[in-house]
Amino acid sequence: MVKLLIFDLDGVLYTGDEPVPFAVESVNALRRRGFTVRFLTNNSSRTRAFYADKLQDMGFQASEDEMMSSASAARRLLLERSPGGARVFVIGEEGLYEELGPEFRVVGPDELETADYVVVGFDREFNYDKLADGLEALLAGAEFIATNLDATYPMPGGKLLPGGGSIVAALATAAGREPVVTGKPNPAGIRALMADAGAAPEETLLIGDRPSTDMATARNAGTLSCLVLTGVASPADALALPDVLKPDFIINDLRELASLDCLKEGGAALSRENHEAGKES
Repeated sequence: MVKLLIFDLDGVLYTGDEPVPFAVESVNALRRRGFTVRFLTNNSSRTRAFYADKLQDMGFQASEDEMMSSASAARRLLLERSPGGARVFVIGEEGLYEELGPEFRVVGPDELETADYVVVGFDREFNYDKLADGLEALLAGAEFIATNLDATYPMPGGKLLPGGGSIVAALATAAGREPVVTGKPNPAGIRALMADAGAAPEETLLIGDRPSTDMATARNAGTLSCLVLTGVASPADALALPDVLKPDFIINDLRELASLDCLKEGGAALSRENHEAGKES
């Protein structure tokens, strides 16, 4: 029986600054039923505290301790590799700098050859100079860390904007190197949330909107997966997924989540096996 629900943020709970329809009441109702709720985002631009406050302002119950971001996952990885601290060149926004914490000294363009790591996340001020500086640090021997590979992120009205993965791809192309990715589909973040909640993989359901990260993360961690069609993936996308990315369940919006078989109730939610039939009828 599932006891832990882990929600992606963008496209699942909100788009931009607006909550996804039916998300607030659905998630809060599941809490009242006794499910443990956690949050897992690939967005590195803000701190966990910011995301918790954003959710609270929308009406969700949420706290910083329930949140894992790709930026906080990057900090965890760096602490594992360099527990005594390290010198880091960062391409990213305020949230990434803050989440890395005081153990890691950020180096500027005049110290690139001393960097132990280049850490890259979402950066709306990314430019050619930052790309060149990142390349110089990598060529000098720094390790390449990326918070995520999401090429885009959803906005209201179905609009997509370039995501952190677009920036990572530019630097990877220039350097001819692939990074270690700390966010989804790396299962480290979801495993940390499961450990904190005392939940086994078979007791955990990950709800997301992007198959290449969310569904891949669930598979990598051995958890159940649910694709919700309020974000990046369309119904046609969902039905065309390769077997390795197919979710255990597909739902149109979060109202259908409560009726999933894995939550001990039958109902309107469609598994991937019957979703196509439902669309054709």
